[in-house]
Amino acid sequence: MQSAKYGDVQTGKLRALVFLFFPILLISFSTYMPLFMEKLFLGRISEQAIEIAVNAAYLSHIVQIPCIALAMMAQVYVGRWFGAQDYKAIGPGIWQLIWFSFLSTLITLPVGWFSGNSYFQGTPLEAEGLPYCHFLIAINFLYPLGAALSCFYLGQGKARTVVIATIGAQLIKLVFAYLLIFGYGSWIPRLELMGGAISTLMAQGSFCLFLFWKFFSSKNNKLFHSRAWYFHPKLFWECVRPGLLRAVNRISSLTAWMLTAALLKAKGGDYLLSFSIGGILFLFLPFLGDAICQAQTTIVSQILGSKSYSFLNKALRSGCVLVAIIIALASIPLVVFPVTTFELLFPTIPLALSSIKSIFFGVWLSFAFFVFGFLPISYILAFKDMKFSLLMGGVCWVTGYLFMYVAIEKMQMGADQFWIFLSVSHASSLAFYWLRMRWLQSRLLASDALVAAKSSLSL
Repeated sequence: MQSAKYGDVQTGKLRALVFLFFPILLISFSTYMPLFMEKLFLGRISEQAIEIAVNAAYLSHIVQIPCIALAMMAQVYVGRWFGAQDYKAIGPGIWQLIWFSFLSTLITLPVGWFSGNSYFQGTPLEAEGLPYCHFLIAINFLYPLGAALSCFYLGQGKARTVVIATIGAQLIKLVFAYLLIFGYGSWIPRLELMGGAISTLMAQGSFCLFLFWKFFSSKNNKLFHSRAWYFHPKLFWECVRPGLLRAVNRISSLTAWMLTAALLKAKGGDYLLSFSIGGILFLFLPFLGDAICQAQTTIVSQILGSKSYSFLNKALRSGCVLVAIIIALASIPLVVFPVTTFELLFPTIPLALSSIKSIFFGVWLSFAFFVFGFLPISYILAFKDMKFSLLMGGVCWVTGYLFMYVAIEKMQMGADQFWIFLSVSHASSLAFYWLRMRWLQSRLLASDALVAAKSSLSL
């Protein structure tokens, strides 16, 4: 049943990772690039527009990313069921996370509204920032819905349908973001910030509709029972429970991040500008980390499902090679040619050359530790070690917010040094995740060896 193109997925070979990585990379790039372009469009309107867009995006992530993180656990379940050839369990499992996507609005709407009001009220950004933020919060349920439907294919190691849906949806996003932000004569009014938000609804809505149409097909129903849409409380809890701890981790991490951003917002001036410029880059660059995480999670999940534990270290080595190449390539625009890159992306923003180099180097360093951290995270997801993920949500308050508070308020770091200091936080998280990954691997291999020894003795 394994697709020939991904025939080596369960062996952990670099070739298998690359074959799986590039379609997912295209999906992630197609998702992040139009959002990145939208921020650049808004940057041509005013500095305030770009500051609102970046702050509102990060604020909406407090409810958006935890829901996506929970729904993305479907990739682990699908990978394991697919590896074990338990195909009929896949459709009903995906449906439970579809139900979760709609039920999530009972929490995300009030929490998002409260967070937005608390963050923007009483600031110069309130008048335009609040409506924009509220709109993003209202359409949040579309993101876990899209993630759950995507995992139906990605967990099997098949990405073609998701690639087609993503490219189509993001073309809609890019075209309508430009038209609605800037307007088009007397035909389309100039909506600026809200134009970007409306184009996001159009893109994500079309993405979900297309994937659901394919998922619901008679072909998928025959093999995977994709029309078994009933809500099963026991199965729902089994699918959601491990992801809840991961979602709490993301909420904790994002809250710490937003409080760090609030420190910079309070200082204003160059601090807020440095955060906004680096923030736009960091809203885009994670597409590489997402692709690594999804590809590696699929491989490790299928290795675990097929009980081919000897391939775990080979999969890790393949992942390290691929991540090292990505980090090296990212250094070209950010470290080798930072001034040229800045002038291309932000032609209307005046900034000293030394500040440009410092900000871009800090963004690259943060990105390097950030993307490398997705390798051990993919193992922790595949092992479903969500208790450790929950623990790391608390650790980030020490290595993230507390550390940055000391750097900003006590050490009086320069505005252009923010991203360099932030890289220390990402490096510490990488160290914790790496040590946990190695412990999980060694424990599993020792347990498997013990079982094999007992079986041989019984014979």
